[in-house]
This record gives sequence, C-alpha cells and structure tokens, in this order.
Amino acid sequence: MAVSKNNDNRVMVVECGEYDPAKLRAIVERGMKELGYAAKGKVALKPNVVFAYDPKIYSPIAYTNFDVVEGAVRAIADQAGVERVSIIENPAVGNPSRLTFRWSGYTKRVARLKPQLSKPLTLVGIDEDRRVPVFIGGSVHHRVRLSKKFMEADTRIYVPKLKCHCVSKMTGTVKLNIGILNFDDRSVRHDFLLNEKIADLAQVGWPDFVVMDAIDIGVGNEALPPGRKLGLILMGKNALAVDLVAARLLGLKGETEVPYLAALIRRGYEPSRLGEVTLLGDAKSVSDLERFAERVKPYDDEFYRWQDCNKEFARMGSPLKLLHGPYSDFSEEKCETGCVMGIKMYMAFLEAFAGAEAFKKARPSLFIIGNIRDEVDAKGAPVFMFGSCARAKVKNAKYVMKIEKCFVTAADMILLVGNRTGIKSPFMDPKFLAQMVPAVLAGAVRKTFNGRYLQDVGEFVVQHLLRRL
Repeated sequence: MAVSKNNDNRVMVVECGEYDPAKLRAIVERGMKELGYAAKGKVALKPNVVFAYDPKIYSPIAYTNFDVVEGAVRAIADQAGVERVSIIENPAVGNPSRLTFRWSGYTKRVARLKPQLSKPLTLVGIDEDRRVPVFIGGSVHHRVRLSKKFMEADTRIYVPKLKCHCVSKMTGTVKLNIGILNFDDRSVRHDFLLNEKIADLAQVGWPDFVVMDAIDIGVGNEALPPGRKLGLILMGKNALAVDLVAARLLGLKGETEVPYLAALIRRGYEPSRLGEVTLLGDAKSVSDLERFAERVKPYDDEFYRWQDCNKEFARMGSPLKLLHGPYSDFSEEKCETGCVMGIKMYMAFLEAFAGAEAFKKARPSLFIIGNIRDEVDAKGAPVFMFGSCARAKVKNAKYVMKIEKCFVTAADMILLVGNRTGIKSPFMDPKFLAQMVPAVLAGAVRKTFNGRYLQDVGEFVVQHLLRRL
C-alpha cells in the first residue's frame, strides 16, 4: 500500500548560473506559483549547513549558499499567511551550530536581512533549542526528541544542497532529515542501518516545499567537496520526486542506486521511479536531465575523492593504511555507513587542513574497522581500531588504541587520535580552539538558561535511570 505524503510528483527545474538573491527570489516565487504552493503560519526553513569553517581551508560548497536561502526567505516573507520564518539547522556531530553559522556567513546575513523583512526572522541552532518527544514507530527509531521550533512550525520548507556522499551516494532533500536530530539521536544506528534510519525520519521530516541549491554542486566527500557548476534550481512539493530528479543529475538511478531512496520506495512512498515524475521548467524529459548532467562530468578521481581511503593514501604516497572487515562473526557484510564514513571525513579534513605533503610524511599507521579475521602484522606501527565491532589479532604493534563507540565520528577521530599519525590535527590548532571553546561554552550557557539541560536531565531520569534502579 502506497504511503501518501504528497501526490504531487511535479518537479520544476530552472536554469540559474549565478548566486543572486533577487534572481533567486523571482525563481522561487515562480516555482511556488506554478506548483500551486503558499506558505502559512510559522515557517521552519531547513538548509544544509553540515559543516563550515575558514573558507581558505575548507570548501564553502559543503553548505547551502545563503543567497538561495535569502531568495526563499524573501519570497516566503511576503506571503500574506506567513507569521514568522525560522532558519533551523543542526550541523555534523561535534560542530556547535553557532560556530558553523558564523563561518558559513548565516549569522551575519540573517542579522542584515532581518530589518528588511515584513515578518520576524530567526536563526535557530537545533543543538541549543528545547526539545519535544515525537513518536515515529520506525524500524530504527521508536521515539526521538526534536527541536521545539521545528515541531511547532505550520510549514516546513527544505533548502538542501545537492552533493555527492561518500557512503550514501547523494545528499539531497530526504537525507537532510539527519539534521533535524540532535547529536545523541543522530549517532543512534548511524551504522549499517543508516539508510533505514533516514527512511524512518521521513515520518516526521517531510517538507511541504523544496528549493534545492544545485547551482554549484559538491562532488567527492560531502563535508569537504570540490565544486562543479551545474547551474540549476530544483523545486517541488514531493521530497522523493525532487531527489529522484537530483540523483539523475549526478548520474545515478535514485530508485536503485541511492540506498535511502530505495528504502523509502520499499516502504511504499511514491513516486517509485523517475518515470513517474512530471518535469516542468527548463527540463521536460529525462534526456534533458541527462544533458544537464554532462555539465558535472567527468566522473574522475576528483568526483569520487575520499570515497576510498586506501586509494587516496596511494595518491599522496602515504604510509597510512585502512583494513575494513565485516561487522559480525556470522556475516561477510561490512558496515559501510558508520565508522567508515567517519574515517573518510576525518582524512578529508586532515588533507584540507594539513595538505597532501603531510600525508606523505606521516608516520606509518594502521586503521582497523570491523572484524579482521587474519592475523595482522603492524610492523612496528601504531594501530587505531574504530568502533565496537573492531577486532583483530595484531602483532608487532607500537601500541593499539581502540575507540569503543558505535559509531566513531570524524570529530571523535580528530579529538582522540590527535597528532599521533604525524599529521597535524585541526583540533590541536590554537586558532581553532580559540573559536571552538567559546562557542561550546556560549551554547552551554544558553542551554542552562533556556531549560534545555533541565529537559535532558529529566529525560535521562525517566527513560534511563529509573529503569536501571
């Protein structure tokens, strides 16, 4: 039986080669008019701001360009039924939203935009907002706690960034739901069940309208992507339909090659294939999409950058090595979406921060994820084992360090491995710490006074402590 979220399978594709808020506002207004959509009440606008830091070091392509957000906000704020607009997001685990908002330019741009609008505008970091419990009843998540501002919204508009993804193939609209979770729920089953987790979240994170930033898209690793010019804006009222179109623009068949979209389709969400999507605007057929997709080719090494660690180690002549085994004694299946994703992002961060030459000069080091059944000779190198399932019989190791978590994030690796490989870690950089520490402390102060910590203590007592007692 089909899951009815929105039966409007139309997707508008509009050519737009530059980031210009006025032009983008006109595009969004046109899209809303032609697709028969109007926002109302309290609006939660959800972009992708997974990670942002100094653009001289890290790619600004990782997040939704604020010009697209501004274009959408201006188009929405002028609608008669709208009361207020909240830009709501939670970055990757370990990144305070206030620091990410600052480096992405969101903080400054929102402050500048506020007095120009007829409706109130706020910027909300989910990691600092009070939470409300929400029942899902999914295969991974039974219950989650979501941002109060997000759940109180009458209208939800998603403004995703189109990017490749190192384990899930693509980041688009549906995967943006990972960012409605706080860090605790976000880390739950971020392993071989990641795609089912994403499918669960569609129960509560289904947008009313989508404006996708596909002007400059990200290829390679989603947190540190090289950029390529696609020059498009995608709009629609059905998140799955928009993502099926977006997948084809990356050369993918979304219904079979993007695992979380396939999971939604297995659960009965529609459309079940790209052929059921009606294309409007500057694309009228699948052949038009394939013509646009030519703009981001070739599918070369850069297109898949940091999606295979050992390949990238070889590219830089590095003595680092990754061994990746099954997650269970009873299966040959490997977890491809937990600690492996963490190490791909971790290494991409290190290359951006320290450079390829640092990898070439690194100390020989061995990384282990999963169950390595053959004896491993470390040849005097240190061994780093990531994840609860990591096991190996190691000999001749300088030392063995295991991080017993499921999953181990890139932030964990940056913090706990530090400079042990001979590659300078960004977490050990005084300039970085001088900004990170105040952001963490400021967030803690806010959560103390807005009652968020009190909520969390109450949740722990009721849901965990009483059961143990």
